[in-house]
Amino acid sequence: MSDIKFMEKPDWVTWDAIRECMNAAHQTNKEKGFEMENAHISTEDVIKKFGDSRVFIALEDNRVVGVSCFKVLNRRRWYVNSPVAYYLGDAILPKYRGSEVYFGINDLRDKAVHDSGLRIHQFNTAADNKAVIRINKIYGYKLVQFSPTGKGCNYYSVTMVRWDDGCPFPQWFLKFMFNMSKIVSKTFWKPGYVRRFWFN
Repeated sequence: MSDIKFMEKPDWVTWDAIRECMNAAHQTNKEKGFEMENAHISTEDVIKKFGDSRVFIALEDNRVVGVSCFKVLNRRRWYVNSPVAYYLGDAILPKYRGSEVYFGINDLRDKAVHDSGLRIHQFNTAADNKAVIRINKIYGYKLVQFSPTGKGCNYYSVTMVRWDDGCPFPQWFLKFMFNMSKIVSKTFWKPGYVRRFWFN
């Protein structure tokens, strides 16, 4: 593998290049049975969705091979009531998964989050994305919510949160709340935020 460079997106890296990386990275999730929305995202939608985020990239020979973004959101949920670093747009080309690209780009993004003073981190991923869930549990993330995903998606999602100053909830409570959200979501909603027919 040649030299990989990690940086915040400079102006000369186009949004088309970001889109190409996201599209290619998420195509492989079809084989796992869930289709991530960024597998078909247009350049215009990339700009709408990520243009106000801080975008970090991994480059090899001036080609974008990895992307990770965050934006600051003021969350008002049972598990957090403060500004959080909300991670979105993670995409690593299949050839580079399990390599230094994943950790290098996330380390750079996490340093920017830390320098900004944010102490709570949040992201969503597909409930069946076991590898991502497993690795983030190692890094201190907790499962807090199970929910149907937005329109057009064929999977349920999970929300994971990490508190740098320590989780304010006991593990039993987190597990209880997560399981309750799973029961409610699967009872009333299908993936893609479609109501169950008997609930219409």
